[in-house]
Amino acid sequence: MQRLVRYLPAPASPAWVAAETLGAAIAALVGLLFVARIIGPQAAGIGAIAASVFLTVDLPISAMFGDSLLQRRGLEDRHCSSAFWTTMGASALGILLLWFGAPFIAAATGAPVTGMIRALALLLPFSATAGMLSSLVLRQRRYRLLALRVLLCQPIAVGAGVLAALAGAGPWALAAQQAAATLSVFVLVALRSGWRPRWTLQRRALAELWPVAGPQILAMVVYNGRYRVFIIGLGMLVAEAVVAITHIAFRLLEVALAVVTGAASRLAMPRLAALQQDRAALAAAYGDLAQLQALIGLPMAAGLAITAPWLIELLMGGPWLGATEPARLVALAAIPGFLIGPAPALWLAIGRTRMNLLMQLIAFVLPLLGLVLLRPQDAGGAALCWAIGSLAVPPVQLVVTLRVLQRSVFWLGRHLLAPLLGTLVMAVLTTWVARALAGQPAPLALLGTALVGAVTYVLVVLPVLGFRWPRALQEA
Repeated sequence: MQRLVRYLPAPASPAWVAAETLGAAIAALVGLLFVARIIGPQAAGIGAIAASVFLTVDLPISAMFGDSLLQRRGLEDRHCSSAFWTTMGASALGILLLWFGAPFIAAATGAPVTGMIRALALLLPFSATAGMLSSLVLRQRRYRLLALRVLLCQPIAVGAGVLAALAGAGPWALAAQQAAATLSVFVLVALRSGWRPRWTLQRRALAELWPVAGPQILAMVVYNGRYRVFIIGLGMLVAEAVVAITHIAFRLLEVALAVVTGAASRLAMPRLAALQQDRAALAAAYGDLAQLQALIGLPMAAGLAITAPWLIELLMGGPWLGATEPARLVALAAIPGFLIGPAPALWLAIGRTRMNLLMQLIAFVLPLLGLVLLRPQDAGGAALCWAIGSLAVPPVQLVVTLRVLQRSVFWLGRHLLAPLLGTLVMAVLTTWVARALAGQPAPLALLGTALVGAVTYVLVVLPVLGFRWPRALQEA
């Protein structure tokens, strides 16, 4: 066993970031999609509504002070302990909010979700603890422990969801999967993080964290809640089956986003925070991270758009083919966001978290306005509403980011040359191959198209990078 450990990357190696994000993508596909296929569209739609309500409350609480603890120079234990007990208080309020609000959500959506939302609410303290401990681990760049949350805990969660689905649990299978994920991650980080809270709750410590934490909490609420609220709003307009198809289409994109934003944020947050006083080094690091984000995100979004019909047919089967065009539209709309770099991490690093809040408010409001004005009746219309927000933010984000970095768009373009060129050539060839394989069985067509795309992308990108790893993945 010790000999095997010697061959593994070091605990702080960026290789663990790649392992974590790849594992998260696979777990997301296998978990939600397989469970949804077993329980069917209607049950999956009910489960998606309940999970969306829970995560709308859970995610901002679990990340309440995490980013401010990561960003703060001279962090002390009084900051950590005060943040922990405040987060526990917020978890208790969250339980009450979900417990008493569940019947109103059920009445508004017409879905029987009261019991499921109340059961999920009891997970809030465990999720909040795991979220804060994970931020402290990330500050120390212990990427291996962060990766184990996915590599160990996600298989447990997927197994719990699949077993519950096969046992006839219906929408409760998604709740079982969420519970297994939350509790297993809590146990792992609680045992391995090496930090324990003291009985300290200082108003001064919270005041020192709040200038960064306050706007960032609101930004997290908006960012993590915008899709959940969108799904809840959609559930008020259409049947559960349409909600489920929309949810599956968006989840295919979310897998791609999780890989990209997961890898970029894990590397960007501690790295940019450490360079916040050196603007030249900060800009150089940002350029490298923007390149990494585009290298992963551009081919993944383009590939999803091209192969969506076969991917959905293979993973989900005939009843879910209505998710094809929505998935394609949302994937294409996500491409501009992969071209601007990890801007949220930059605003956090320099303490301007209000900018994150502003950007997320734009992305939050526009899709909801689309729902109100367009009143979509199918998954395609819902995807169009969502794309409005995805397309509106990147241009604004690009202008203000380059202004802060005091760099030009040509400077960013030089960093993005390899992924842009590779994705363009890949998209042309794979589109031609996809048309040639249109009449073939889904597994053969998907494999052939993906293989051509992957080989083409690598052959184009490697020479442009000088046959070296991207700078953002090189050991510090």
